[in-house]
Amino acid sequence: MQMNEESKDNRNTIDLVHRFEKMISLNDSYYFDMDQLEEIVDYYCETSQFQSALRAIEYGYSLFPENMTLMLRESQILTGMGHLTQALKQLKRLEKMEANEEVLLTLASIYSQQREHAKSIKLLQKALSLGSSEFTDDIYLEIALEYENMQRFDKAQETLQEAIQRSPQNEVLLYELAYVFDMNEKSAEAIEFYQRFLESFPFSFPGWYNLANAYQKINQFEEALECYDYSLAIQEDFTPAYYNKAHTLFKLERYQDAVQVFEETYAYEPPQAPVYCHIGECFEKLNQFDKALFYYRKSIQVDEFYADSYLGISITMDLMNKTIDAIPFIERAIEIEPENPDYFLFQIEFLKKLNRIDEAESIAESVIARFQENEDLWLDYSDIFFHRGEYDRALSIIQTGWQHCPQSNDLGFRQVVYLLSAGKNTDAEELMFRMAMRHPQGLNDLEEYFPDIRQNLLYLELRNQLLPE
Repeated sequence: MQMNEESKDNRNTIDLVHRFEKMISLNDSYYFDMDQLEEIVDYYCETSQFQSALRAIEYGYSLFPENMTLMLRESQILTGMGHLTQALKQLKRLEKMEANEEVLLTLASIYSQQREHAKSIKLLQKALSLGSSEFTDDIYLEIALEYENMQRFDKAQETLQEAIQRSPQNEVLLYELAYVFDMNEKSAEAIEFYQRFLESFPFSFPGWYNLANAYQKINQFEEALECYDYSLAIQEDFTPAYYNKAHTLFKLERYQDAVQVFEETYAYEPPQAPVYCHIGECFEKLNQFDKALFYYRKSIQVDEFYADSYLGISITMDLMNKTIDAIPFIERAIEIEPENPDYFLFQIEFLKKLNRIDEAESIAESVIARFQENEDLWLDYSDIFFHRGEYDRALSIIQTGWQHCPQSNDLGFRQVVYLLSAGKNTDAEELMFRMAMRHPQGLNDLEEYFPDIRQNLLYLELRNQLLPE
């Protein structure tokens, strides 16, 4: 019965549109009431015929001059088409006539697009003061988003917490607050908030899910797992909780358990390429290479442009001592995602293993110009010359890299190695002391890369002082 009524309404709307278009084609004048005009305008907007919608509004003015509904719809359509100046002019007229919520929200949207976020927030707050419960949650969210656009995550957090206090069941607000906590790097505060929230609303699965994510960010994996389980106990088909639980198990090196959790999602949605790829990575970590390749290939069958699966195959081939067979797959990953520097790192590493040093050097040289902020590329590029015994060239490269990545501890410690190898012992020891004071754990990486450092007395003294066993 309901379908028949909907079908009848659709036919009536189409009949109205045909009548309007016939009038235009005959250059005639018919009468339409406001409800009919709104139907015609809505039809054109829903079918993306915005010029026709504006034409219908223009005709509507001849029947209902200065009609506020028509003026608002016109400004909204102009906003959607990107004609912000025209829309703003119309809305300012409307605001003087009646500053209702729709007018204020549309005005705020324009100011937001013009990056005048403070003006947008002022209008949104004015709309909020009108107190319509229908729009209140949305307005709070919009205010928070404007603060985010201004990088004022503290104010966004404050706004969202106020909104959640009045609408604790609003999942969108809960997820947005989690994002703001993340951007603010306030995982501990997020944990405290969601713990308090769950004391009052213990059956909120987004509450448990966001608490789990906060625990995971500070590496409290066991607590995260427990919270994911609570979330799934309340909402068993909530697949994001399964995925994040599986990733947590992966970080705990419980690879078989992670596979099992990934497979549990099959009951709720068909596995997509990332799921098969993650399962493949689990088997890769378990050294079950045939299974890893099986799942990476299943991932590609689902999505032939999923680059990480080609990367997974290349890594697995390398682990199977088939590095020569890894090359086409890493090249395919690069072809799909040429802006991902990590793929180039693996390609360079594979070429070095195959003693194709000139190719590795050529690729590193071209890629480093595009990704100057990637410290791993500077490490790999300089490493080529270090192993050739071209210590001054390696040193020059790593020093340039450090200029681009001055906060990188790895580049600083690597420079120590190159200085020692180039016979610049005083400079090397001075830098090693500074780096050890800045990041003592880097001494471990220094020794792993350059075991000969164990012969250096300053190094041994720094280890004893800063990293006592």
